[in-house]
Amino acid sequence: MQTSPPWMVSLHGGHNSHACDHASDPLEAIVEAAVARGYRVFGVTEHAPRCEPERLFQEEHALGWDVATLERLFAEHVARLDHLREVWADRITLLKGMEIETVPVGCYAEVMLELKVRHGIQYLVGSAHFVDGYIIDYTREEYEKAAEALGGSERLAVRYYQTVAEMVEALKPEVIGHYDLPRKWATDEDSCATPAIRRAALETLETIRDHASILDVNTGGYRRGFGRPYPAPWIVREAHRMGIPFCFGDDSHAVGQVGAGIEEARQYLLSLGVEEISLFTPSASGLERQTAPLTG
Repeated sequence: MQTSPPWMVSLHGGHNSHACDHASDPLEAIVEAAVARGYRVFGVTEHAPRCEPERLFQEEHALGWDVATLERLFAEHVARLDHLREVWADRITLLKGMEIETVPVGCYAEVMLELKVRHGIQYLVGSAHFVDGYIIDYTREEYEKAAEALGGSERLAVRYYQTVAEMVEALKPEVIGHYDLPRKWATDEDSCATPAIRRAALETLETIRDHASILDVNTGGYRRGFGRPYPAPWIVREAHRMGIPFCFGDDSHAVGQVGAGIEEARQYLLSLGVEEISLFTPSASGLERQTAPLTG
């Protein structure tokens, strides 16, 4: 195993070009990069196959993909990951996760939980990409369409946090992905922290705490030019005050993104008074939750 710092762990990332149309590199290359970067534990959390045709992206339609395609590609991804976990077992702990979406009307929760069992998924990353049926992190045009339909950007953000709470209640994901995602297309930080938005975010943090979920400190924010990871400092402070734990996620979709921003995210947490992160390690009974100091 790696002799790198104990905090060198990602629980959210490893998206690959075989199963994800907007990823750039195959899983084998992603894993090799994780080993090269010195990861001790690397959670591979590919997007779960969406089970509603209307939630396929334009690029997926252009490729001729449908719901059955997504299911097949995900099953093939899991088989590749299982193989790589054996190949690299003496160098890195690869975890088998799955990034789920929101909970649309219908049987989405039941489908996701069945997928988890069928493929032996070890944990879930809950990430709200859709709000009331509108995709909010795909393109600026789609975000603006959602904001207009929902009554403005503030209302969209409020519904986003409410949607995260609904997802946590329904699916109990172990990790909550990029918690303040509406920041991605917002004009400035203040517009994402109005009194109404703060109330909604804090109420959802209470739900996250009550279900013992971990907040993903997602370095994708650096790639977006925010100068910080997700979530915002005020959210980190409130979550830390509530006793909610944190983990790192590089949310990698390409080799060059593997491990990018992790050291900066460590310094970010330390500056906000957070001194440890959470991680998972395999045990005889499943996954064991542990902590690692950020100063080691």
